[in-house]
Amino acid sequence: MIKKHLKPIVILVAMTVLLSGCSNKKGASSATESSKKSDFSEAKNEEISGEGNVDNESTENTSTENISTADISGMDFTFSDRDLSEEYDINGATKITQSGDINITKEGTYVLSGNISNTMITIEAGESDKIQILFNGVTIENENGPAIYVKSADKVFITLVEGTKNSISDGDAYEVTDGDTTLDAAIFSRSDLTINGKGTLEIDGNYKHGVVSKDDLVIANATLDVKTKNVGVCGKDCVKISGGNIDIESGSDGIRSDNTEDNTRGYVYIKDGALNISSEYDGVQAETIVKLENTDLTVKAGEGSSSSLGSSEESYKGIKAVSDILIDGGKYEIDSMDDCIHSNNTVSIVSGDFKLSSGDDGIHADTDLSISGGNIDIEKSYEGIEGSNIVISGGNISLVAYDDGINAAGGNDSSAMGNRPGQGHFSSSSGTINISGGYILVNSDGDGIDSNGSISVSGGVTLVSGPTNGGNGAFDFDGSATVTGGVLIALGSSGMAQGFSQAENQGAILCTFTTQNAGTSFALCDESGDVVVSFTPEKAYQCAAVTAPGIQSGNTYTIVTGANVSGTDVNGYVEGSTKSDGDEQTTIEMTSAIYNAGGMGGMGGNPGGMHGGGGRW
Repeated sequence: MIKKHLKPIVILVAMTVLLSGCSNKKGASSATESSKKSDFSEAKNEEISGEGNVDNESTENTSTENISTADISGMDFTFSDRDLSEEYDINGATKITQSGDINITKEGTYVLSGNISNTMITIEAGESDKIQILFNGVTIENENGPAIYVKSADKVFITLVEGTKNSISDGDAYEVTDGDTTLDAAIFSRSDLTINGKGTLEIDGNYKHGVVSKDDLVIANATLDVKTKNVGVCGKDCVKISGGNIDIESGSDGIRSDNTEDNTRGYVYIKDGALNISSEYDGVQAETIVKLENTDLTVKAGEGSSSSLGSSEESYKGIKAVSDILIDGGKYEIDSMDDCIHSNNTVSIVSGDFKLSSGDDGIHADTDLSISGGNIDIEKSYEGIEGSNIVISGGNISLVAYDDGINAAGGNDSSAMGNRPGQGHFSSSSGTINISGGYILVNSDGDGIDSNGSISVSGGVTLVSGPTNGGNGAFDFDGSATVTGGVLIALGSSGMAQGFSQAENQGAILCTFTTQNAGTSFALCDESGDVVVSFTPEKAYQCAAVTAPGIQSGNTYTIVTGANVSGTDVNGYVEGSTKSDGDEQTTIEMTSAIYNAGGMGGMGGNPGGMHGGGGRW
């Protein structure tokens, strides 16, 4: 956890995030990271503040109206019929089989087959000419430069003939320029380039890059195996991928779009298909937007999450965008030295299955971060989910964090160390967390839910197995914490614990009790002995912040630990059930909507945001 009052937050100009509603889901898998040794002391069951606070006025607006939408105007997230077409007339094509430099100067279809060595195939056609090159079982090698150079044309299509195996490579040391352009890829194009077809293509970028287009690069339904010393595939204006199977092993970024001059270009769009990227630096990187739809993407960035970032100035992120990241559907498995998913502006996740392991943040947005659906499993992270304004309206989320689990504006984002690309800045010194749906499981050594500003809970289920050290809290905020619906159970140490400061429609409890061992069930029971809500945390605990629709003013409740609770899920959670056995810890009389007994309490007389500890540990 960070000493927020001692660290200034750098302001970054906000751009945008796309939001979409999604129904609530339950049943997240349990966190697997082992907890640290318990170091907290016995706590007395004394009521610190029993004054209720039912307040219809929030001190800060945390509604989704504050979340902006991504500006995708001017960007083309479509594929032309010809991009997707695999039609060709091989009999009417011009056949090229000889070695030696080859020049293509006019529109037409050309077919390459056999072995072509010591050759650079140059396309220098008219600005309105469309060229189709059929790879029909061809091996092209050029030790002295690129194997294919597109100098001019309207658009070039490299079509892989169905059922054929093809390969292309350049040399490992050469210097070729054309005017002020350095040609440094096995396939280098100054015009729009499309690679399509149902054959296979091996690309060896022995000098630097595999495929480079200074305009648009489109890959449609192709099977590629790319190995490079530098970037795997790069389209300056955009990289668009539809379907296919692509393996990339790169000495720098796997996929990159790097137009920094036009905010409608420099984007990566991937729809469908399966990609496996092993990159020395970023897996997928865009200067503007990364947009992913129904993609099966596996990334290992750097040496993976098991390696230390140290003071390197490089970036080792799984998916990175300077502007926005939009993800709707697909399967994502990312193991990265740095953040798994990182935007210098906004992140929006609508749906998809995610398995993330990070040496830093699991999911990071400098400004707005929205999750409205999907199954997100952050197996390892320094901070799990981090942004200035976080809105969770759906999905199943399970995360393990060495520091804060969900952090709004103020974590120690190590991406800022050494001023590496993609470093984290925040838009303000305040932050908001808005939870209106979903099933969230947090296992954190630092703060579980942490906002430099406000927290609002109006729905969903949030379960926190929080810190065991007294310098952190399972539920932490600097401004206000308001509940109007949903369930939240945050268990951890008592030293910095806070409870809700405002409640409407249901009550909220903060209470300390005798230390309980890891794996001991927690249950809040009503006057009849029935379970209102329950949760079994991964770590030891002595304090609980709880809210649920079943908590109402005027009723009496009992905290019971170690009970056998019926009908729980894998995390020991259930709402409305029965129990047997167990140890009664304390009885709570809800004379108002807020009951704070122990920890730091809420803002109703107890200061929020006074934190202990700081930095990495």
